[in-house]
Order: sequence, then structure tokens, then C-alpha cells
Amino acid sequence: MRYLTLVLAAIILCYSFSCISRGNNQKPANSRPEEPITILRPVPAVLNEETHPPVEATETKVKGRAGEPFEFKRAQFIDENHGWAMSEHALYRTIDAGKTWERLQQEPEQEARFTAFFFADKSHGWLTAVKQVFGRYLLGNSSVIMVSDDGGSSWKLQASFPNEVEITEIRFFNAGEGLAVGAQIVGSQSPYEELLVLKTSDGGKEWNNTSEAAKTVIKNEYGIPNDAGRHIEWISSSSALLLTRYGKVISTRDGGKTWELMTTFKTERPQGLKSPTNMDKLALDPERRVRVVARGIGDENYKGYWGEFVVQEDGRWTSYELELTPILDAVFLSDKDVLACGANLRPRNEKSNARHKDAGVILRSFDTGKSWQSIYRSKTYETFFFLTRVNDNEFYALSDIGTFLRFRLPQ
Repeated sequence: MRYLTLVLAAIILCYSFSCISRGNNQKPANSRPEEPITILRPVPAVLNEETHPPVEATETKVKGRAGEPFEFKRAQFIDENHGWAMSEHALYRTIDAGKTWERLQQEPEQEARFTAFFFADKSHGWLTAVKQVFGRYLLGNSSVIMVSDDGGSSWKLQASFPNEVEITEIRFFNAGEGLAVGAQIVGSQSPYEELLVLKTSDGGKEWNNTSEAAKTVIKNEYGIPNDAGRHIEWISSSSALLLTRYGKVISTRDGGKTWELMTTFKTERPQGLKSPTNMDKLALDPERRVRVVARGIGDENYKGYWGEFVVQEDGRWTSYELELTPILDAVFLSDKDVLACGANLRPRNEKSNARHKDAGVILRSFDTGKSWQSIYRSKTYETFFFLTRVNDNEFYALSDIGTFLRFRLPQ
């Protein structure tokens, strides 16, 4: 079924870098420091449809036609005209604000896939690829980092990591300072993942493994840092935030020499089950507070599909949950005015016209996620996973099947 592997749900958390809520503290039996844990108990949010004038939008296809579900994974625009879109096996570029797209020549090796990219400007970019030779569980991984100085027209190998390394994210603060994160597989008899953090200060000419300082603050009760890097958000050339696969947020203020565990997010569903929240992305709002976009896994019967915004109110975290509407990215116009993108699903037995079937959506909230208004709905089913603001009132979005969307908000 097309919904089996849908990546969904979004959690947006409010955090001031200088002031952080510790949630519910839990102290393990060993001598590890207390771990700040935040338990999220979702509160229903409201989706209002046909109550807000829809925005006028222009759709184009990156490939000239629709791609496969979940084909496109990443996108970035550095200004109104220059942008890139990535699938696991191809990288596309536009230099005319998305009107036309060019497929770049670089392709991953056999048994490899692209996992991340980042451009510091319209010329200088980095691209990561992971190769996995399937055999034993978790084993057989190697990664490379490639570099371009011509906007992606050509690439050259910059660094290789052959020893069970899986790089899943790369981000630069400028043309010199960069971080790449993921996991390194440890052990041969019972292999498991440990957090990997690589740092460069010279544009990637030299990558240093600085994982130990970060692993120290995320170790579990058995002293094992079994986690993986998910997303990086730079604050300054020496300050950054790192989101891990299992819902931990850690921060550094000295370029990665030391890290602090800010919180570990877990969700308690109505049945009482507490589990790590599977998070994807960090973002800073206009007040420089951090939001975290997360995902969950649903099923083909539409159970388990929702989107969430988690905000800090009166010193505690509150999670507002939007049923059947996974949210994958968000742009904050103010502390309360939020644009988000994702998909809206409709149960199969609903009797409605084509306009109301499953579709990609752009949503707007004026109360930080308590209620939402649908301002754009695509004509076909897709999931918008990327949203960016390119000037005061113009926004771009990209879907998993390669639909590029341009729209303006009404004045």
C-alpha cells in the first residue's frame, strides 16, 4: 500500500538557547548525571478547512513529470533563484527560481545512495553518499563527502570513511565551519550504532572525528551512546544544536569541544505507552527559539497519522496534535504565526469529491499550532516535506514526488 512507509507527524518545540526547561528528570542507577526528560502528552488541535482564502500557487515538476512517492528527500535554496533538490540517486539544480530544473551529472556509486547535501553559497557545496554492501545486520557501511566549487556541475572526492560509517546530515555555518553527523557501527558479533560527529574548520580539507565529547552526554543507563545524528542547526560559528535519532537535543557553545544534553523527548500515547519521539529537523524562529520537526509511522488503515506542535507554555511543554495531517516542515513568521507543510489524509470510506481526497497541503496557524487553516491543497496525493521563505512574502515548497510550489501570502 502506498501509505505503508509514510513518514509523518511533526513536533515543533519552543526553546530559548539561553533558557531551557528540563522537563521530568530521571536519575539512572549508575553515576551518570541526571537526564532531562520531557514526556509529551498530546492535546487535540483543530484543522479548519475552507475558512481561509486559498493562496494562489504555481506548480512545476522538478523532473518534468511526477516522481515516485518518497523519491525526493532534501531541498535547499540559498536565495530566490538558486536551489537544489535531491533524491537518493540524483541531484537537481535551478538558477531561475524553480521555473526550470537541470539534473546534475553526479550519481552515487553502485549500491550507494545520496544522503545529504548543503551549499554555503551558489558555488560551494558538499554532498554525502553512503554505500552499504548487504550481508550481516547493520554491517557493510561506508561513506564519502564530495565537494563542488561550481554549484554542483562537478564534484570531487573530499573525504572517505570506510569503517562502518553512515553519514546522514551535513551543514555548514559558512564556507569554512561545518559539521557532518550520523552513526558508526560498533562491534562485529552484536553490532550497534554509536553517535558520529565530524567537524571541519577549513571547508572540509580536514575532517576531525569529535564524537567522544557528544557521546559522553547521551549515554544510556548501560553507558552506551547508541544513537545517531539526525539534524544540525548552527547558531554561530562556535554554537550549534544537534538532534539525534531517538529524540535527544544536545548543544555546544565551543565548537564541539563540549556538549550539553538539553532534553530527551518521549511521547505518551493514550494507551499509556511511553516511547522515544522520532525527530527529523531543527529550526530557529524569529526570537531564536528552536523548533524540532519529528515523524512517526502510520499504517494503511489511517491509524497513527498525526502532526504535532510542541510549545513551551508557563514553564511546561504542551503538545498539540493534528489528526490525519502529518506535518514535515515549518516556517515561523512570528512566535505565533506559523506556516507548515505536509499531507492531509482522508479515510477510504469518506464520500467526497476529488478535491477532498488525500493531498499535499500548506497550513497556517496564528496560535502556535493550537488550530490550523488549510491555505493550499494539491490536486494529487503527495507530501510536501520542504518549506522555505525566499523573501518577505514569497515561499517555496517541494514534495516527495518532485512538485515544486511557489506561492505568496495575501497582503
